[in-house]
Amino acid sequence: MLMSKAAYAKHCGVSRQTIYDRIERGEIVVSGSKIDVEATEGRRSTKQQPEPKNDNAIGSWPHRTLEMTWREAWAAVKAASGKNKPPTTEEEIRGAIVCAAEELGYDVEFLENDGILLIGNCVLHYFTEESHDLKGNAWLALFLLRMDLCATAESDPDCKDDWSPAGIQALAEWAKED
Repeated sequence: MLMSKAAYAKHCGVSRQTIYDRIERGEIVVSGSKIDVEATEGRRSTKQQPEPKNDNAIGSWPHRTLEMTWREAWAAVKAASGKNKPPTTEEEIRGAIVCAAEELGYDVEFLENDGILLIGNCVLHYFTEESHDLKGNAWLALFLLRMDLCATAESDPDCKDDWSPAGIQALAEWAKED
């Protein structure tokens, strides 16, 4: 049986980031963009490894109070777009990126010269253009995160997951500045 990463995370009672980490370590068998559950669980049973302790279990994320499908989450992000005033301070910009990235299971590193590194799904995304300041790189990083959400909403629209209202707001496009 093939399962989306979000559905498999829920099946295992862990976060999506934990699933991405396990994929990166080769502990999970992936077929295309889906997880091969039988092969993964068969691999685990042949190694007879105990399930690792997980401090990122969904139950430990009390801020994720919304249960929605990925399609519904994408619709909520689009509905909120253009209504949030853009962040103005460096702290607000960084907070917005961290919140949006965490919602989709990405890690974030802030680099020298206003650069941003998003780490997720076994891929590194660098935003370091010299022509952009931190806010410009943040806008580009948020664009990538929204496109990731959109793509998953297209490929796995009815998969339910837990979402946070703050994460949905963080993923929404900023209002146009005057």
